[in-house]
Amino acid sequence: MLVYDIRRFGLVIRVLALHICFFTLLIASYSPSANAEPTVTGARAGETEGITRFVLDLSENVPFRIYTLANPYRLVLDLQGAKWALGKKQMKIDRGLAGALRFGYFQPDTARIVIDLIAPTTVNQAFVLSPETTNNYRLVVDLKPVTEQAFHPLTLTSSDGWVRTLVKPKPIRPATDKPLGKLADKALLPFPERPKRVTQTSSEQRIIVIDPGHGGADPGAVVGSKTYEKHFTLAAAKTLETMLLERGYDVLLSRRTDKYLSLAERVDFAQTRKADLFISLHADKHKNHKIRGAAVYTLSEKASDAATEALAARENQVDALYDVRNSEEYEDDVRKILISLVQRTTMTCSARFAAELIPELKKSTNLLGRTHRFAGFRVLKAPDVPSVLIEMGYMSNGHDREFLMSKKGRYALMQRVAQATDNYFLHHTACSRAS
Repeated sequence: MLVYDIRRFGLVIRVLALHICFFTLLIASYSPSANAEPTVTGARAGETEGITRFVLDLSENVPFRIYTLANPYRLVLDLQGAKWALGKKQMKIDRGLAGALRFGYFQPDTARIVIDLIAPTTVNQAFVLSPETTNNYRLVVDLKPVTEQAFHPLTLTSSDGWVRTLVKPKPIRPATDKPLGKLADKALLPFPERPKRVTQTSSEQRIIVIDPGHGGADPGAVVGSKTYEKHFTLAAAKTLETMLLERGYDVLLSRRTDKYLSLAERVDFAQTRKADLFISLHADKHKNHKIRGAAVYTLSEKASDAATEALAARENQVDALYDVRNSEEYEDDVRKILISLVQRTTMTCSARFAAELIPELKKSTNLLGRTHRFAGFRVLKAPDVPSVLIEMGYMSNGHDREFLMSKKGRYALMQRVAQATDNYFLHHTACSRAS
């Protein structure tokens, strides 16, 4: 009987232990902090002593970085890994130096807040308050007006690109704790899940024209019986379109189907849409199948090398091959413009975009030697639109062809082009029609 009681007691103990473990796990699973993602739970702005203070409430402390931009004046705030919990993603502020706020995802793991500024501005200080002094984490950014002459674009980051350690905040009377104003009816952000052409753009939206090379009767480079360059370029263009839309750009494709366009029509398309940037996508072939790698081409009156001059000649003869009229008239006009100051400024901006592209492309694919090349490519001759031609690789090379045919390869390559586009507008603000 004693043995039975001991066994029964042991069973009761084990059952109790299992219940305790179960309820412990249940409580942990419902704990607000368990496995929770950092979240933006509040946003406020106010003005004190000539300082505009912007405050974000955060469920957790997150690394961040800050930029100030001109033409128009903006504050860009990136938050690593943060989610947005404030409903609509455009807000009116209209306090101090701040006009409006927009939110979107710069990258899947990076939240971006853009604040329109009504005047030249610098960041007076930025710091994080911990829950020891507040009910939650608070990211505070103080903005101070400066003259146009004194304004310089600011990049506030650490050595790895993210701010984690901050100086002690300067004393200042608290700004108003009043929430941001009424939500706007239509948000520029978040970005659409599917590509959607924006017909009405704000002054700050950059217009990007993507030009899938060749099309229709012009297949471009051909490998085998069914592998056409025109299909490669269109698939890559649609991938890039989606990425740029997700970053807040207004994106237009010169063609969306297997359609032929003359070189003059492609240039005219970018000009009439007042594009800030023109990106023409191509994939060449070579008699030497071992040749592989991407390259970036920009316009120049003199070719960088004989091979590039020959490539430009092949691309430029497309209109003649397919009996397109008026191309020579257009060429005569462009030649006159080439000597103008406007054209030369545009060529400089094109070269700057090429310089942003090359280190990014290197992260995802092989590059040709002398990666930036130049010649008189007719498709790049829009006199007032910075333009580049990207040879994504060689269809004649098995490695390049397999890379470009795969969704993974196209995604990796176009992601680098999208990042280079961001870098270009961030670092070269003067190279835009909005400037």
